[in-house]
Amino acid sequence: MTQFAFVQTEPELQQTAEVLRQKQALAIDLECENNLHHYGAYATLAQISDGQNSWIIDLLKIRNIQPLLKLFTDPEIQKVFHDVNFDLRIIQNQWQCSLFNVFDTQLAALFIGEEKLGLGSLLGKYFNIKTEKKFQRMDWTKRPLSKDQLSYAAKDAAHLLQLKAALDDQLIKLERRSWVMEECRHLETLDWSYKEQTYLDISGVKSLEAPQRAVLHVLFEARKELARKVDKPPFMIFSNKQLLAFSKQPPTNWVLVKRVHPIVAESAEYLKQLTATASRKPEYLEKSLKQKLTVQQYQWTKGLLELRTKIGNKLGLKGHLILNNNQVGDIAATQSLDGLRNWQKELIHDMPLILQILRREL
Repeated sequence: MTQFAFVQTEPELQQTAEVLRQKQALAIDLECENNLHHYGAYATLAQISDGQNSWIIDLLKIRNIQPLLKLFTDPEIQKVFHDVNFDLRIIQNQWQCSLFNVFDTQLAALFIGEEKLGLGSLLGKYFNIKTEKKFQRMDWTKRPLSKDQLSYAAKDAAHLLQLKAALDDQLIKLERRSWVMEECRHLETLDWSYKEQTYLDISGVKSLEAPQRAVLHVLFEARKELARKVDKPPFMIFSNKQLLAFSKQPPTNWVLVKRVHPIVAESAEYLKQLTATASRKPEYLEKSLKQKLTVQQYQWTKGLLELRTKIGNKLGLKGHLILNNNQVGDIAATQSLDGLRNWQKELIHDMPLILQILRREL
């Protein structure tokens, strides 16, 4: 069982932060609620390891977590995560905090050419460590937490610095460590604002008639409102499939609707009035203003996609790591490499196709 200190009070957090502030690198993992058991996305636990000692911080019990946020923003301490994107989004939106000096072990594994990128797979491959999965979908907002649950939470961060060192060795041998470091610095510059799903993201919305689309819109927002009221994920109020069906044919009596949350029956009159009003206000989809590629730009795009695949195969990497789709489109549209990272420019700048594009030749 992984040994750890369980931090549940502000004085304990302050003392822990003073110890952690002396470290050069920390492994960090968050346990979060993400619209699975409750409404919203937020962190519930932070697991931190210095490679020898581990701490679990109860983010639901401690109101003032400024000592932890100061560690997150300290550029002198490297913060090692596995698959950091969701963590960055949670940290920015929950606490308006931006991280500095981040290292993502999943990103490192990608640039090594690993096929299996899950933390459990990598720990198994490099150290023959088996990870448990029995608590993966548990409700981390419930208290008290058992010793088994806390031990499970501590394990992910406990081996992360060891994994980082092993991946570093591989990256150095492949001469790609600077690539990963530049990618990690790029992650720190991005806007990680939480982008909520809108009604236009619902599968099937484009096939609806305009009055039906208006009904879907108001039901989508009403579902979110009811979900927030009962602290449940929107899908527990009624599913997207049901939402689409209700938009095509709104129930005449919401009290009788089956396989939905009880709050639907409680809100029957409200939902009936809402859908009746919406159906009289049709919503039309805006036509896409996406600019079509010229023949030359199309040829360049096709050539760039083939080039990234060729380079990727040679290096044992996925093509999208060499150039992602947005970068391919930008190069074809602007005939410039300004949107690329330095390592990408060095990799492709003198290739015949790139020189042709920059010179606007076909």
